[in-house]
Formats: sequence, structure tokens, C-alpha cells
Amino acid sequence: MQFGVLSLGDHLPNPLTNSFNESQAAKHAGWVAEGVLAEQTGFSSIWLGEHHFNEYILSVPQMVLAAIAVQTQTLRLGTAVSLLVNHDPVRIAEDFATLDLLSNGRAEIGVAPGVTPATFKLLGQDPEAAGAMLMEKLGMLATLWSETEVNWEGQYRVPFRGARIEPRTLTDQPIPIWVGTGTSLEKAKMAGAKGYKLQLATIFGAYQDYAAVAAAYREAYLAAGHNEDAMEVAAICYCYLDEEDASPRKTWAPFMSNYRNFMKNLVRGNGLTEGIKALQTLATSNDIEGGFREFDLCGSSSEIADRVLQANQDVGGIDHLYCYFDAGGMPQPMLERSIRQFGELVIPKIQAELGSTTETARALKIAQ
Repeated sequence: MQFGVLSLGDHLPNPLTNSFNESQAAKHAGWVAEGVLAEQTGFSSIWLGEHHFNEYILSVPQMVLAAIAVQTQTLRLGTAVSLLVNHDPVRIAEDFATLDLLSNGRAEIGVAPGVTPATFKLLGQDPEAAGAMLMEKLGMLATLWSETEVNWEGQYRVPFRGARIEPRTLTDQPIPIWVGTGTSLEKAKMAGAKGYKLQLATIFGAYQDYAAVAAAYREAYLAAGHNEDAMEVAAICYCYLDEEDASPRKTWAPFMSNYRNFMKNLVRGNGLTEGIKALQTLATSNDIEGGFREFDLCGSSSEIADRVLQANQDVGGIDHLYCYFDAGGMPQPMLERSIRQFGELVIPKIQAELGSTTETARALKIAQ
């Protein structure tokens, strides 16, 4: 199992002071600092989200990832997720090819339709067509990266004929593409059949609720004859770790409550996309009432390691765990301390238990 630092980009007032810890400029600089720290402390990747027109102020993650790229050497640089449906695939192909070159081949992209239909409406798009647009634009994106002269035609964009994008990716092939989903077996099977990777939106319910989706993805991937070594499943957790804190849940609770209240207000005013509506059917009483959930990892490093190992078993194997540290207006020193301790104390425990990522993946495939 490998680990990544995740941020969706919320910029909220600190619930303890009712004021912002930092300006928007300082918040963006903080995400760059998180990436640098992640590489220094044992994380293999950083994943940034994309949102528009609300308190998620991270709207162009590939630009922030480029800033991280020039200050790191090995860290994988990905999105969780890019809102491909809301963009021209040509623009996205150029952006991420540029990131791939600046990072010497470390760029990755996750795609999904997003959270609220309000974004579609403000951009002049039909949210009801989100699923179809995603499939079409995803196919075009892969084509733009893999073919030197593209002749493409679809329903949601004017034809693209007799042209090629520049720059090319480092390998002149598509960068790793991840498809984000929660409950959709159809989308998981599509991702597997196409040879993409799978990002599970583990935000409601329990980790075991996503096992069938992960299994459907793996079955379709192997049936299509793709390279097994590139078959990967990612999941999400929310994290707080401070070994010197005698009451970590009490310390963390105001920030998580702040974040969840923000999310409730956001969807109350903007609605939910169909995928998030389906995902919400997994919600437990703790999801609804604000209690601690299975995805909230808080406690000692040993407790957190045990819970990650249980999550890995419940899903049927997690290749990448995205760890969200900075939600809810948490001060930068607090979240950086949490990242550092997770990297230094939790990651070695889990990897010692599971062995290398390659060995774990091989064991899972044999079990299947």
C-alpha cells in the first residue's frame, strides 16, 4: 500500500477563532508546502481536488501541482478529481502534458463529474448529460495523448481533425488516468475494461460497502487482458494524528464539524449530482449527525495503523490511501505536524505488515 496526501481545497474560518488562519494566497502556498512535506515524510503522492464557485478555492489543481513539481523529486502529482466534464479535453490534455514534462513524468489525473449540478448550470452545461459527457471526453483525452494525428468526432464538442496537441507527455502516451466513483458498478467495470485506475469515493458508509465496486473493477480489468501491475484501487480517509495530544478526538472534532457543516450548506444550496446522490444512500447515522465515522482516522499511530489494515481487508485491497488532513480550517502547523507523524509513525507500521505494494497486489490477485 502507498499513501498520498489529499486536499480538496476548502478555505474556511478556524472554528476556534472564527477567523481565517491565512489569506487565499497563503492557503495556496500551504498546499505546496504539504506536497514538499509529504515527499520528505514517506508519502508517495499528493492529490488535489477541483471545485468552482464556493469555499473550495482550489479551482486549477494542475497549476498548484506544477508548483509542487519544481520543489520535489519523486512525489506523484495527481488530481482527485479533475472535473473533465466541465472542460475542453484539448485544454486538459495540454495542461497535464505540461505538468508531466515539468515533473519528469510524475503527472496523473483522476476524473469524475463532481458534487453539485450548479457548476454545470453556471458553465452553460446540462447536468443531466454529465455521465455521457464524461465518457465521451475521457475517450477523447486518451486519444489526444496517444495519437500523433487526431481525427475525432463526438456529440458534445466540435470535431477535432487533422491535428495534434503539443506538448506531448514525457512518454508520448497517456499519463495514468483514474476514474472516480462510489457505488457505480458500471463505471468501475468501464474503468477496468479501459485499463484505467479506480478512485473510490469512500466518504459515506463503511469501507466494506465499496468492496463489490473494487471487485467489479478488478474483474473487468483482468478480463480485458491489461497489465496487472498497473491495476490499482485508491480509497480516501480523513486524518488527525498528534501523539502528544491526550484527547485527539476532542481536538479534531471542531474542525471536522466545521467541514461537514460547510458541506451540508453547500449541497443544500446547490444540490447533488446523480453520482453523489447514489453515494449518499450509504450514509450512516454518524454521517448524517456528525459523529466519528469509519473513514475518520484519529488516535494513536498504532490505532490508526490497525484501522488502515482493517480497511484494506474490507475493501479487498487498497493500493493507494489518500489522506485528507487539512479540512475545516485547521491551522497549518497543526496539519503539518499530523502529516509528519503519519508519515514517520503510521506508514512504516502498515508497510511492514503488508510488505511491498507489489507483493500485496500479487497476493490479492492470487486470492481472486
